Amino acid sequence: MKASQNQKYNILYGRLSQEDERQGESNSIHNQRLLLEQYARENGFQNTLFLADDGYSGTNFERPSWKKIVELIENGQVETLIVKDLSRLGREYLQVGYYTEIYFPQKGVRFIAVNDGVDSLVEGSNDFNPIRNWANELHAKESSKKVRAIKRMQAQRGERTGGAPPYGYKKKAPDSKEIVPDEVTAPVVQRIFSLCAAGKGPSQIARQLTAEQVLNPSNYYFRQTGATLCGLDTSQPCRWSGATVAHILDNIVYRGHTLGLRTTTVSYKNKAEVKRPESEQALVENTHEPLISQELWEIVREVRCHKRRAPKHMEEPGLFSGLVYCADCGGYLVLCRTEKMREDQYYFRCSTYGKKGKAFCTPHQILERDLKAIVLDDLKRVTHFARKKERQFAEYIQQKNSAQLRREISRLQKELDAGKKRCGELSALFKRLYEDNVLGRVTNEQFRMLSTDYNAEQKALEEAIPKMEARLEELRASVANVEAFIEKAKRYTAIEELTPDLLRLFIRRIEIGERGKKYSRSSGQSVRIFYRDIGAVDSGMLPGEAKPALSAFQLHQAVPNTGQPQDIPA
Repeated sequence: MKASQNQKYNILYGRLSQEDERQGESNSIHNQRLLLEQYARENGFQNTLFLADDGYSGTNFERPSWKKIVELIENGQVETLIVKDLSRLGREYLQVGYYTEIYFPQKGVRFIAVNDGVDSLVEGSNDFNPIRNWANELHAKESSKKVRAIKRMQAQRGERTGGAPPYGYKKKAPDSKEIVPDEVTAPVVQRIFSLCAAGKGPSQIARQLTAEQVLNPSNYYFRQTGATLCGLDTSQPCRWSGATVAHILDNIVYRGHTLGLRTTTVSYKNKAEVKRPESEQALVENTHEPLISQELWEIVREVRCHKRRAPKHMEEPGLFSGLVYCADCGGYLVLCRTEKMREDQYYFRCSTYGKKGKAFCTPHQILERDLKAIVLDDLKRVTHFARKKERQFAEYIQQKNSAQLRREISRLQKELDAGKKRCGELSALFKRLYEDNVLGRVTNEQFRMLSTDYNAEQKALEEAIPKMEARLEELRASVANVEAFIEKAKRYTAIEELTPDLLRLFIRRIEIGERGKKYSRSSGQSVRIFYRDIGAVDSGMLPGEAKPALSAFQLHQAVPNTGQPQDIPA
């Protein structure tokens, strides 16, 4: 694109936004070009160059073709700029005014807006430009309001507002917004969730998919449609990133729900996206076929919440990753293992004790192999009880819940209320403290010390309150889910070994107590298992039945050869 040394371009410029498209064909890029080319011919403009920006708002001047025009102007290659009307140049009052009143005259560029009768060479033709610019900006503002209102209504109805279907789905029809499972990619999504439920993190899953040469989402969409998505790299079509996997794992669309209004723009002038608060988002349930069950979704949520990295020399995470906790301090137990240790020597130890020492907690040490045996036997015991004696099992759980849960819910609710009250008190205290400082009643040093303490306390409460609310909701939801547990027990009638997905399907948390005699290798030790839906099942004995081989509370003694604890069946 070169002009002769003595000849400059007469540029014909067109622009079309999504809002303009709704007004009809007259504003189309094609019709703008026809009008401008006809005007150029009739008025003797030679060496014309047509440039256009399709799909760009008038309030946005970061348009590719417009930036090219500015570059040509800066290089002294533009004689005249011709547009259909002022609104094609833009709809931002100050920017348009700057270009027409300051920039073009400085650069010696003649400006013509055909339909508005504006020609910078004709005196008085641009007298009404400020009013036109203001009207165009007002139009942009009103159009933005209308578009936002339409999108809000669509989101509240559960409609997808455009864009490519989520990975794992496809459009039901080429011109439809409805999505259905994609027979090729839906199994990949389901596998990603299963791998996560089994204890693998996003990066580990990404490496596995890459090794198996599975097309990543952007390349799959490109090969199916020819359209490009952000981040497309055709040189590595099977390279997955941890971020891509994490996005899939966190996307509620796979539960069959549609979440709209997740983001918005700063303003009709500033198109930078910002995330909306959850309270302003629109979640509509059961809008399409789910790929993931609610059960698997909840397991993945919990795994993601409690996920910890495996040691660098150990690619595979531990079987009990995110499940084992100290019964005294509440901290998690870490699996201690090295390349030099035999597998039967791996053991768990309290993380608080490991980091801070015996002044804060004790080891709560237990061999991994012993914990496997205890959990497997107790899982067999509880599921057998649930399958064979449904009515008695339900009665036992309901009775247990009615006592334990009521106490726990009441205690947690009191803590939550007290925390919220204290937050309000701290806000009031800080306000009074600020006023006292301004009035000279409190020195700057006193203000600094007190405000630091108040801020630290408030920050701690603000972090704790959401966790308490989530736990409270969890407890309330678990009160009467016996039926769900019984149905799971019926599906798994022959449990012979523990697997990561089986563990997380049935078990929410395992608490390890300290030995009756601290640091003893032969003293008794408690292991308490909290099952999903029903909580702890401390006794599975029924009238007339023999004592179960193992209860939820286990005793351990030392193994002479290893010096590590081992369980003794009752």
